[in-house]
Amino acid sequence: MTIEPEMLMAYADGALDPLNAKRVERAITENPALADEVERHRRLKARLASAYAPVADEPVPDRLAAILTGNVVPMQPPLRQRSRLSLPLWQSAAAMAACLVVGVLLGRQVDRGPISATDHGLYAAGSLASALDRQASGGDGAVRIAVSFRATDNDFCRVFQSAAADGIACRDPKGWALRRTMPGTTPKAGGYAQAGSSDAELMAAAQDMMADMPLDAEGEKAAIAKDWRNR
Repeated sequence: MTIEPEMLMAYADGALDPLNAKRVERAITENPALADEVERHRRLKARLASAYAPVADEPVPDRLAAILTGNVVPMQPPLRQRSRLSLPLWQSAAAMAACLVVGVLLGRQVDRGPISATDHGLYAAGSLASALDRQASGGDGAVRIAVSFRATDNDFCRVFQSAAADGIACRDPKGWALRRTMPGTTPKAGGYAQAGSSDAELMAAAQDMMADMPLDAEGEKAAIAKDWRNR
């Protein structure tokens, strides 16, 4: 397993999401030299912190404090918002109608795009379904698959990223059911999810769903060959 230097440094800083942290830890068990690199990075970070800590603790000089505080513009208090209950009846009705129109348009967009709304919930469609079916993790393209795993209910699941939506899709007899969805982002090939990002949130959710470690390349290849069937 190849671990990029950036990912190793992020692991040493505690900035990786739980799933990628597990990947690094597994790589470290296979290659003890990676543990030495992590330790070197942590020693360097500690040395820099100890060297600059006295400077950071010093009070701000008066001349700089004057610059920072001399140009402060007081903010005007916000206008009191009118209670939603005070809206006239016709305005409330118009707002409800507008929400209904937006909902209808959104539903049409979902059905025509890579996500299909069915009686059983949201399912991947079109290019997203094709990518989930055949694309290996980490590849480039309009859809990027971050990781594949078997969930505790024995279904195969995949974390995906695309401009239309990010999420976790799990294979069932009807197709790729979307277990979790988030606003879409531009896929970043070879990237990793930092703690606190939306990708990290999906990775953390995937970790909670996992029955075991993520599928490696061979396990993923075998699952693709079997059309992601459990048996």
